[in-house]
Amino acid sequence: MRRPQLIAHRGASAVAPESTRAAIAAAVRAGADMVELDVQMTRDRRLVIFHDDRLERTTNGRGRLSRTRYAELARLDAGGWFAPRFAGERVLLASQALRQIPRRMGINLELKRTPQRPQLTAGISRLLRRHRLGARLILSSFDDRLLAPFTHRRMAVALICGRRPDQSLRLAIRLGCAAWHPKHTLVTPARIARAHAAGLRVRVWTVDTLPRARQLARWGVDGLFTNDPARLRRAFQRP
Repeated sequence: MRRPQLIAHRGASAVAPESTRAAIAAAVRAGADMVELDVQMTRDRRLVIFHDDRLERTTNGRGRLSRTRYAELARLDAGGWFAPRFAGERVLLASQALRQIPRRMGINLELKRTPQRPQLTAGISRLLRRHRLGARLILSSFDDRLLAPFTHRRMAVALICGRRPDQSLRLAIRLGCAAWHPKHTLVTPARIARAHAAGLRVRVWTVDTLPRARQLARWGVDGLFTNDPARLRRAFQRP
């Protein structure tokens, strides 16, 4: 049984506060093959690593991220909610996060849905021109409109799927995606085979239990998004 790629979901978010330096560092130590991070835009159009629309769950701030300036965001504690020893972790600029990921590791930047689509895609384009990540990078989104500008530039993109898998897979093929990223409960051997026949890799989210990980590996998935890459890596190494 071939081990799929292990993709650290928001960093190694089972052992450190998601989307922070600590979570990325934990993913590196765990030997993850790739790090997945969410990218959003602040009120003053800075690209930051953050998952939620609002600040309350993972920081000591309040309100919508899109209505917050980066200077305000940079002062927030993004780690104390997880455990006291992580107090003082900060919300990262996308450029800061990219510099922390070793060259040996892949990078999946998820572009979050936003009414500021042109501004976000323009910001991502500038970011990628500065960092020149090449084949290490894949851009993903639930919103095909965010991916379309990048498919025309022959960049690797992936459509994320949380429902209607057959419709989503057809759209991913039509867009010319390099990969399809469905929720793990939506995949079947037949859908995986259909995606592979069209030249798409299949990476599924979010898998933290060994029996499910092994089943999906037997079915032929190419990657597993996981909150605990160290645990899955050790499990796949066992006879």
